[in-house]
Amino acid sequence: MSERLDVEVLSRREELEALREPWSALWQRCPAATAFQRPEWLIPWCRALGPEEVLALVFRSDEGLVGLAPLAVHRIGGERVVALLGAGISDYNDVLAASGYERAVADAALACLEERADAWDVADLHDLRASSPLLLAEAPPGWSDEVEKHEACPAVTIPEGTGPDELFPPGMRARVARARKRLARAGDLRLDVADAASVDELLEALFANHKARWRSRGEGGVLDEALRPFHREAARALCAPGALRLFGLRLDGRIIASLYGFAERGGLASYITGFDPELAWYSPGLVMLASAIEHAAREGARTVDFLRGREPYKYDWGAVDRWTFRRRLRRRGGRGAGREVGQGEGAVQAVMSGEASPEVGLVRLLGAAGDLEAAAGAIDAARLAAEEGERAARLEALRRCLDERRAGCATVAAMLGAHRGARVAGGDARGACHSTARLFDELCERSEEASVAAYSLGDPELLERATREVVELLERWGAIGEDRAILQIGCGIGRFEAALAPRVREAWGLDVSPRMIEAARRRCAGRSNVVLAVSSGVDLGDAPSARFDLVYAVDSFPYIVAAGPEVVDRLVAEARRALRPGGELVVLGYSYRGDPARDAADVARLAARHGFDVLTSGERVFSLWDARAYRLRKIEQR
Repeated sequence: MSERLDVEVLSRREELEALREPWSALWQRCPAATAFQRPEWLIPWCRALGPEEVLALVFRSDEGLVGLAPLAVHRIGGERVVALLGAGISDYNDVLAASGYERAVADAALACLEERADAWDVADLHDLRASSPLLLAEAPPGWSDEVEKHEACPAVTIPEGTGPDELFPPGMRARVARARKRLARAGDLRLDVADAASVDELLEALFANHKARWRSRGEGGVLDEALRPFHREAARALCAPGALRLFGLRLDGRIIASLYGFAERGGLASYITGFDPELAWYSPGLVMLASAIEHAAREGARTVDFLRGREPYKYDWGAVDRWTFRRRLRRRGGRGAGREVGQGEGAVQAVMSGEASPEVGLVRLLGAAGDLEAAAGAIDAARLAAEEGERAARLEALRRCLDERRAGCATVAAMLGAHRGARVAGGDARGACHSTARLFDELCERSEEASVAAYSLGDPELLERATREVVELLERWGAIGEDRAILQIGCGIGRFEAALAPRVREAWGLDVSPRMIEAARRRCAGRSNVVLAVSSGVDLGDAPSARFDLVYAVDSFPYIVAAGPEVVDRLVAEARRALRPGGELVVLGYSYRGDPARDAADVARLAARHGFDVLTSGERVFSLWDARAYRLRKIEQR
């Protein structure tokens, strides 16, 4: 479709809400749209969780409304990030484009962002399905463009003509039958499906069952009090067009299991489930899901989408992964470019506010500005506007750090340039790990200290200070001791093995970079209780099972996350294998995505999937380093 589209930009939430009826009609014209693009979902999200101001792009042709890009600009980590409304809580995000207008709407959306480049720094478009128009549009000239696999959404296909007795794999059929017999002996069993009259009761039961289930595992779940007003309004709104599928499994009238999902266009999407943990022996969750699938099949559903997350139970039903994608766009030469973000304004402000130490702020600034002269210019520009006080004092400390460590800063700036030029995300997992190994071989050649902690600026004393902070944290947590065996994922130059060897029974270190391991062996020479090895990056190699009291990762997980969710999942499973019962997995720095809430949610899902309790989630625990800490404990019985 090549005709020109008229564009209207809506900046207020109220303007978007006034579009509800034509928005709903447009949704009907978009065959690939999901419940997460409905006004019934996104308007409640805006009211309960979204920003006051939006950046909604409305596209019209002679046919009327043909496209909607529901966007907003959020401040995350000093950057202004363009994201789709509903991001984080929605499993699929996208624009709406009437059939035949998909490419035109996506191209027009990127053109609008180009025109408003001064208003944003990066466009982070994630949870896009493979068919998303936003993956089709070409980035304007001069933009950087990264696309990577994002999340697996396992789904089951129900072939045409499948009978009631053929819905489930044979082993699952037997499990469902046994669970139903147990429940039938316990009382009267009934399945309820929410309508306008019962939606509130069934939703409150879901909240209670979900909370009880996660509390029984020592965790909070994903339906805390702050989210409930949104879900109440969305569930009620979704009832009207018949899109809500909220089930309640009753035993003698009491709801013992719940499933909150959506049904439309020949499919059921299972969003959140919950059951009474006191009745876990009866497998109420299993019966609930089987009953929901049977109900969907009677309605003509041909797919059951378990949505994002690779929990093992999904594959028991015969699910196959369908991947979503993430696209990150930056406009070079404008404020949105990674190395020109307001000439480092975000990094400078982070130091002035106390969010980042001068050392960390300087690394951010060098990454944004690109070289020492531009970094100095950004600091001097801020000094002209700064008033006396604590903020000005922090700014002076930043400038002193640059002046006193110019040689180290030059090395770090060059290393950051090499880092930007390397691609370690997407594609084959082993290929991504191989790229990471090559990158760190090169960085280690430039500066061993800066290669493992850029904020050390290549200074051994600063690196020692940073190392000491981590060691002291592990001591406070009781994670190390003379009777303990520990293993580090991504040991780098062996600084922690050298520091911890006198404090533990044995210290293992794995890294993908051969040069890093060479440096680590030099550093740990003479330590008989240290084991160092080059690893594949996708597993823990020959590390023994059930041997370690602590598996930890210091600033290595961001590269694991970049390599893809399969690698993350595999390594967490491997950590569980290597740990003794009650052992701990400590991750210091989960990703470089700049989205702490999403990182915490990812860690919670990984913990639930692999049998860990979350003891610490995303806390800032260091004064020098800006990483967030995650501490997980292996559950003895899953």
